[in-house]
This record gives sequence, structure tokens and C-alpha cells, in this order.
Amino acid sequence: MERNDLHNLERALGIQPPWAIKSLEINEQEKVFHVELEVEDKRRRFGLFDSTKKDSSDVSVPGRWRYMNIGTYSCLISAKVPKSAFSNDEFFTRELVSQPSFLGHPARHYSNFLRQQVAVAQIKGVDAGVIADLYNIGEATLKAIQDDLEKVPVHARALAYLPTEIDPVWERVLCDKLIVRTHILPLKFLLSKLKLAYAKATSVAERVGLMLELRQFFTENSAQLDAEIEQVCGITSAKLQQRARAVKSRQRLVLPALRSPVWLDLLSGRLTLNSQSIPLSLLVSRQRTAFVQGRSKEQKVQAIETIREYVRKNYRSLKPELVLLNRAMDIRQKSAVALPSEQHEVWQKILEDEGFVPSNHVAYRLLLAKLRAQVSRQPEARSRY
Repeated sequence: MERNDLHNLERALGIQPPWAIKSLEINEQEKVFHVELEVEDKRRRFGLFDSTKKDSSDVSVPGRWRYMNIGTYSCLISAKVPKSAFSNDEFFTRELVSQPSFLGHPARHYSNFLRQQVAVAQIKGVDAGVIADLYNIGEATLKAIQDDLEKVPVHARALAYLPTEIDPVWERVLCDKLIVRTHILPLKFLLSKLKLAYAKATSVAERVGLMLELRQFFTENSAQLDAEIEQVCGITSAKLQQRARAVKSRQRLVLPALRSPVWLDLLSGRLTLNSQSIPLSLLVSRQRTAFVQGRSKEQKVQAIETIREYVRKNYRSLKPELVLLNRAMDIRQKSAVALPSEQHEVWQKILEDEGFVPSNHVAYRLLLAKLRAQVSRQPEARSRY
């Protein structure tokens, strides 16, 4: 194919820079488009993923994901992604949802787009067979998606249904064709700003950037935007809302990841399992001592890993303990405070308006006075806040 043809295909598939099509193979017999992607600007490769995991020497791993349909053809996406950006035992994370719709976890064969479409179809009561026929996917792929969705913690369920960046709903919101009703003040401010900018935008790239900014806000603040996410998903009737809440409340027990803070709570004594299993109680006591006395990070991690591995091998007899661990994870997430991104306009408003966030905290007020003085002395610094 000519480069111009590939560019048109990129637009049709929602593939945005820095990603670009490297090659395209069409299997006429199986009716499959196999699209291989690459990052055109290598310097931006790791900027696509979590900033805390940037590493120019990071190993890239290949992935292949089932994407959308192109007429009567299926579309498979292949690309290499940084290994450190993905957990080996978590197939749904906020970082993954933040990635483009055509990507997915390298250990799974479905894309973000397909996962979200299946999730919303389930909420709306679409039969599993109809879903498989609609998206032309096999039983194994559909089951993998359903199983992974069931393992998503209750506090993150809303994020699982959030439309991807290529969904036309974001444009409808910014064009006022869909009014999102909300009591969240930062979202009201953001919508007002983005709608005005969208009306003045003169290029497709500008409009896409504004839609991405809106979706990123939803991604970062999903725990507080459950009702708003339902609206952008088209879950507006009382019947659908009731069904959505029932689906979200169902949770399969999952084993916390190795880096989950609940293990630290357990070893520090902040979390008590009150287990009837004497072997587990003795193991926790022994590993708590090993954790406290551990002189290196590796020794402390080993103490956590020993307990986690024991629970993994004996999960059938440790269901009450798993329930407590899952409940502890949910409580931690619900109590977590989600701050607006550093680029959000609310920070500038705090600097400009002394009464916007009133406080009697002396250190906070001194910090604001210092920052305001810096901004007044250096007008060019205003853009940083």
C-alpha cells in the first residue's frame, strides 16, 4: 500500500501520532487485516506510558490484540510495548486504560476498545452469543474478557466501562449534543473551558487534543465520576442504571498483587485477618518478624511474597481471609484522594484567587504567598502553574 493509503487507514482506525502503521497484511481467506504498528518518534515512545516507569533501556515486548471490525474483516493490531509498563498479574489498570484504544495488555489478545465494548454490552443486557457475533470474536477471547472484568475491583468498575478516545461521545459532549450533568466543580470548569476551545478550534489535531484532555480527566478521577461515566456510556434510564449497579457490585475474589499496600498493612499489624488457619497465622507472624528485621528491599519483598504464595496455593480454604483482603483493597481505593492533574486550570485559579480555597493552615498559606510572589515577579512563570 502507498503511504497515503496507510494514512487514510490510520485515520479510519483512530491511530494517532506517535503511532503509525509499519506494515499491513490482508488475509483474504480468513478475512483478517493484520496491522503492525511502530512509534515514529522514538523519543516519545516511553512518554506514552506511566512517567514513573520511563527507562530508555527498558525491554520491549510484542503484543497482538483483536481490535475493531473493518466491514466484514477483523482487525488485528501488533506492536511492541515497554515490559515495565505492565504488571504480570494485573490485566486491568488505570495506566492500561489511559493507553490508546488499539493497544492492550501484552499477555492478553484483546484491545482496550474491545474490552470496553464488551463491558458496556454486558451492562445493557446483551446476550454473550450476540456480543461474540457482533464483534466477530471467538468464545475463548470473549471468556477472557469476561473473566478479567469480573476480577476488576468494585471501586474501579466505572473505569472499565469508560469509552475509549475514539468514541464519538467525547465530541458530542464538547459540541453540547450530549449534556453531562454533574456536581463536580472541577469537571464543570473543565467542560466550560474545553467547549469554548473546541468551538474556536480550526484543525482536527486541536479537536482531538481537547477530546483526549476531557477523557484523561475522566480516567484520572473515575472514582468520583461514576454517575458521569454512566451518562457518557448511554446508561441513562432507571432500568439500565439499576442493572449497571448490580453488575458493578459483583466481584470475584482476587489475590492482591505483590506490590499491593494491603500486604504492608498485614505485616505492620494495621490489618488483622483473624484467621482460623493456624498455619497461616504462624506464617504471618514469622514473616512479620522477617519483614521488620530485613535489611534490604529484597528481603522485605521476599517476606510479602512468601505470604502471598501461601494464600495463592491454599485459596480454596482461605476464602474468609481473601474476602478481608479484597475489602481492605476497596476501602483503600475509596478513601484515596484523587488530585487534578498538574496541567489543570484549578491550580492557576488557586494562585489568582485568595478566597478560592480558604484555609487556616499556616504552612499552606505561607506556601501560597511565596508562589504568588514568584509569579508576580516572573510573569513567564505563570504558565507553569
